Amino acid sequence: MSTCKASFRPILLMVSLVVLAAGTRAQYRTSIQGVVTDSSGAVVPGATLTLTNTVTGETQVRTTNDAGVYNFNALPAAPFQLKVEKQDFATKVLDHVELIPEQANALNIQIEVGATSQQVEVNASLAPSIDTQTASLNGVVSSNEIHHLPSFGRDVIKLAQLAPGSFGDGSQGGGGSNNYNLPGTQTGGGASGGNDGIFKTENGAQIIANGQQTENNGISIDGISTTSAVWGGSTVITPTEDSIDNVKVISNAYDAEYGRFSGAQLQITSRSGTNNFHGSLFLTTHQPNLNAYQRFNGAGLPVTRDNNKFEQFGGSVGGPIWKNKIFFFFAYESVRQPASNLQGNGWYDTPAFGTLAPSGSIAAQYLSFPGNAVVGTLNPNATCATAGLTEGVDCRTISGQGINVGTPLTTPLGTHDLTWSSSSSPGVGNGLGTVADIANYNTINPTTFNAAQYNGRIDADVTVNDRIGFAIYWVPLTKDNFNGNRGYDIFHHSQINNAFSGIWNHTFSSSFLNEFA
Repeated sequence: MSTCKASFRPILLMVSLVVLAAGTRAQYRTSIQGVVTDSSGAVVPGATLTLTNTVTGETQVRTTNDAGVYNFNALPAAPFQLKVEKQDFATKVLDHVELIPEQANALNIQIEVGATSQQVEVNASLAPSIDTQTASLNGVVSSNEIHHLPSFGRDVIKLAQLAPGSFGDGSQGGGGSNNYNLPGTQTGGGASGGNDGIFKTENGAQIIANGQQTENNGISIDGISTTSAVWGGSTVITPTEDSIDNVKVISNAYDAEYGRFSGAQLQITSRSGTNNFHGSLFLTTHQPNLNAYQRFNGAGLPVTRDNNKFEQFGGSVGGPIWKNKIFFFFAYESVRQPASNLQGNGWYDTPAFGTLAPSGSIAAQYLSFPGNAVVGTLNPNATCATAGLTEGVDCRTISGQGINVGTPLTTPLGTHDLTWSSSSSPGVGNGLGTVADIANYNTINPTTFNAAQYNGRIDADVTVNDRIGFAIYWVPLTKDNFNGNRGYDIFHHSQINNAFSGIWNHTFSSSFLNEFA
């Protein structure tokens, strides 16, 4: 048995997060700043701006300074409404304000002379978000794109190639097993595939950016670096799609705080609850009894079908605990995959051969060991010719059971087979017998793969100036398979990967913010 992490109950961990926040970077890193002017371009000091998070009801108020400048900081990635009011000017309301997450955003506003009771509404979503505050080249994969664009294995990391400045061909191995590495690169952890999906322990983002290789990429979730300490460019947590709000990919010219990695920076932000209950549910199943038979397997091969079973299911739910104050979100995804894969073909000793071992001999102890039998199916049509031996000379075919090669177990202990001359003429000991010594088997590898991912998040607007948030990803995984071709070769693997974060933001003024994480 191998264990990657010691486990303890996720509930206890959530409780401990309430007491002590994890030491890491935070996730409320979005901000808006700009200048309020009139129709002539003159700055407007003393204007009141009210920013409302339309999904949680949180409201912040700022006033422009003498230069007409305003600023809102420590914002989550969420849709906003911005209202601008000033005596002798018409009130201006910008709906559906969309921001580039995890960075500063510029939004200059022009207001018109008029009665304050007069209101001008603008749909801000019609104007695309343009980054004029940083020199970085980046792109954001929104929650809408995450939920509607196809991604193999529900792996959102594969969508990173959509960002400007990044390159990835999305090639997939035979049978969808894994991605191919890009030319000239080597991601040690490898990319996810049909065998493990988002539960791959070290999932590599198969993109290159900034003139670097895939192993130079950095990956974070809610500000936590989840990049493997062993394989660069691979994450030990791959979030379920239902738990992700957005993925930002910075391909070059990023801040020094990300200087540990020189390639692309993948910044994943998890979803939070809102004032309305919302959720999702999905099921993917692969049932052998629904599979078609394949009749074109080559000359002489039997008609077969894929008899492996696969189930992937999960969902999410989020909403208010205390409306406008405390919100929760929970997501779950699981894979159940019992399989019986063909491992290979070879010649192995038969059960009948084992019964001929002299009582008390080492051979008898070995051949009677529990689980010694070969796991597979006997090929009844195999003959001496199949094994490359000569019928009646150094081999005898036992119809439907295997072949006899002189039953070496009947040779007296401590003696050699004097009839051996070469590998192509191995000798027959005391002569050919009637017991099948060896037989041709198609060995199989029965495998059971069970994995689950639990994501929980709580956000609280404690006061107008205080916001607290906690998030956790808990990913247990077990796998049982053969490390050989006999029953005693069973291998059990168990592991738990996790990531968690906590943050407390306190705003003293529009220019003074304390962040504890």
